[in-house]
Amino acid sequence: MKNNPSSVKELLQHLVRIPSVNRFITGKTGAEEDVAAYLKDLSISWGLNAQLLDVPGIGHNLLITKKFKSGVPWIMFASHMDTVSAEGMAFEPFCGEEKNGRILGRGSCDDKGSIAASLWALKQAAAEDTCGNNIAILLTVDEEQQRHGAAAFSKIQLPDIGFKPAGVIVAEPTSLKPIVSHAGIAHFSVITRGKAAHASNPSNGRSAIHDMMNVMESLENDYIAKLTASDPLCGRARCSINMINGGRQVNAVPDECVIQVDRRVMPGEDPASILPAVENILARLRNADPSLQVEVRPLFSDNPLSQDLNCPFIKNVLDCLEKSGPDAGPTGAQFATDAGAFSGAGLPCVVLGPGEDTEAHTANESIGINELEHGVKVFGALMMRRYI
Repeated sequence: MKNNPSSVKELLQHLVRIPSVNRFITGKTGAEEDVAAYLKDLSISWGLNAQLLDVPGIGHNLLITKKFKSGVPWIMFASHMDTVSAEGMAFEPFCGEEKNGRILGRGSCDDKGSIAASLWALKQAAAEDTCGNNIAILLTVDEEQQRHGAAAFSKIQLPDIGFKPAGVIVAEPTSLKPIVSHAGIAHFSVITRGKAAHASNPSNGRSAIHDMMNVMESLENDYIAKLTASDPLCGRARCSINMINGGRQVNAVPDECVIQVDRRVMPGEDPASILPAVENILARLRNADPSLQVEVRPLFSDNPLSQDLNCPFIKNVLDCLEKSGPDAGPTGAQFATDAGAFSGAGLPCVVLGPGEDTEAHTANESIGINELEHGVKVFGALMMRRYI
């Protein structure tokens, strides 16, 4: 087929050259469709099975499988096809250029490096036909914004694929260090409403921005500063006010102001508990000023990765990593991944992949070719590993 790569490096370069910026960033539908179509055709040309799985209203996940034997476990590798915005990058974002031993471009590290490494490892395993497990590679849509792909797989698609994975390697850039626990996310907005008036006589109105200043002060002092939840691997709960928008024109008192807030939810916390706690802060402000109009609205919620670390799959993965290299001790993370959705469906997960997480989403995103090739070896070893 056209663009049939001869190395994992060439595969990654071609993937980077297919733009797949998340649809909720660009406003364009079908963000990942070209990547999915290319990888589906490529996988079939390599003798693998591949099928598109509908994610209603969003696009398609891609499931690539190779059944080696009957009666052995299915091990799944999961990556995402979308990327963050390509604006403001230090070079042409979809160049896929090789420079100083690295592949440059948006998605090279997060997450197309992991896609290339896992698919190349499966290509090699299929050619040797000695794998002791059945292998699936799931490529999801919309990981970077609202996790529609992982949610659809966990809630809709999983019961219909004909097998249940013994576990999932959620392939994300971790410098090939295993993450077994990570934070969840609660995104919400807070809205204040005032009364519009001409700026020539502001006393006729009520500034929603001024009211928001008081709301933000209370959130910072009475909510954010008093968060105490923590996890041994992930650290402390965190929260930050990261966007604000208010006013309609410079010569009018603003009648509305909106902030957007990011709350990192620790393992053991329930994301559903976040908004009621914020509402308690707002209720106290309303009691102090009955004329204050303020409300909180949910935007997005994502479960933390919280699981039994004595699970046989996790112990097997950690043991395999210990045998293949250093730094195999389990770690945690403040960021979130598709693992939260998979774990919620009863699938044990280890987040692991080539590339450094400090490269993800940056203006200079890249991945070392040696890291990429080492990722193929590690993923190959995990595919060959005997899981009991």
